[in-house]
Amino acid sequence: MRMLHLKSEKFKKWGNGVLTSLLGTTLSIILTFGTSEMIENQKKADLQKETAMMVIHDIDVCVDRLEEIAAQEEKMNGAVQYLLAHQEQLEALPKDTLDLAMEMITQFDNDQALFDDAKENIFKSSQGIWSNLDNMTFVDNMEKFYYERRSFQNQIQTSPMFSKPIGYNDFWQMVFNSTSYDHSVDYVAILKEKLKEPRTRIHIDYSQNRIRMYRRYAQNWRDISDRNKFIMNISDEELADYIKDSQRSGNAVKRRNLIGMWERQSQGIEKHYYEFLPNDSFRIKAVTQYANPFYNGDILWIARYGGKWQVKGDSLIMEYDAASSRIEIDRKNVTYRPEMRDSVESFISHYFDQETRTAQMRQQLKLQPKRDALSVTINKGQDKLEVKVGRTEDETVTLYFKRLKDSDMLQ
Repeated sequence: MRMLHLKSEKFKKWGNGVLTSLLGTTLSIILTFGTSEMIENQKKADLQKETAMMVIHDIDVCVDRLEEIAAQEEKMNGAVQYLLAHQEQLEALPKDTLDLAMEMITQFDNDQALFDDAKENIFKSSQGIWSNLDNMTFVDNMEKFYYERRSFQNQIQTSPMFSKPIGYNDFWQMVFNSTSYDHSVDYVAILKEKLKEPRTRIHIDYSQNRIRMYRRYAQNWRDISDRNKFIMNISDEELADYIKDSQRSGNAVKRRNLIGMWERQSQGIEKHYYEFLPNDSFRIKAVTQYANPFYNGDILWIARYGGKWQVKGDSLIMEYDAASSRIEIDRKNVTYRPEMRDSVESFISHYFDQETRTAQMRQQLKLQPKRDALSVTINKGQDKLEVKVGRTEDETVTLYFKRLKDSDMLQ
């Protein structure tokens, strides 16, 4: 009996051990699969939110664009109304007022597309995005927004209410017909003629309608944006952080990364050369080409700047020195016909006087000291910079620099 009892005890302990091991294995499997599922669900939720923020930001950008257009339309209308009240004194009116009036009635740009449809194309074509978004109310709202945006864009491009009295081709025909030495167009003469035409007056009269339409669409889209933020539980702070992170690229720049020479090109007619020296000084040479129909070749306007630089956090700080700044004019490549000599020489002496322009530059820098605080990142190869420049409180421009090897570009 004693032997049977001992065997029974041993069997019980063995059984308990097997049961414990089995339970442990089962629990481990449950926890593993459960944790994996939780991780996958969290990833999906994060992707949903990121996708939602991408397209919500697209709405907000369009709202801001319409508000800007409405504000500009108000400024143009104000200028035109002032002109209508002073039609006999147009020659004496400020140039900026005439420019705004011309902008209202002239199609200077042949591209009438107001919106960038890149995000819409991504939203509609990416299977990954559709699989990540399971909130159909949100999807329906986005479809509504993109439908309205396409319809409004089409209306702007086809409706007579938005068609300006002086079309793009008409304006350039005026330029071709101009007898001015620089082919400029006489805005005063054009406005005197056009302000009397019924077509122009109707376009002006419909200005308030256009403003109301811009702002009505802006409000509709703002409502869609707010509704989607609510549906997807996205705060304004989260969206701001997403925008900031999505606009950031490259790595933080160190002082040693910047030392050397860099080049930036702009608009195809400007080149900027930068040299950051180990002694914390910098040199800049900015070269702009000026062409004109009444001479051949380009006049080179060379602006030179100097000063001190430092890196603070992710910002490049540049403080300019007025005394080391100057303007140089290079006209060695300019040629012209003999009969154009007086006109060309008069033009160059008036606009490209080296000493006068240098004095003006230095005086301006003394009165308004120039200090740039630029957000800078660098690529992995250490040969390209991304530089963000704040033009206004709400506008940032992104510039790209490439490293130059030993060069005499700044000479």
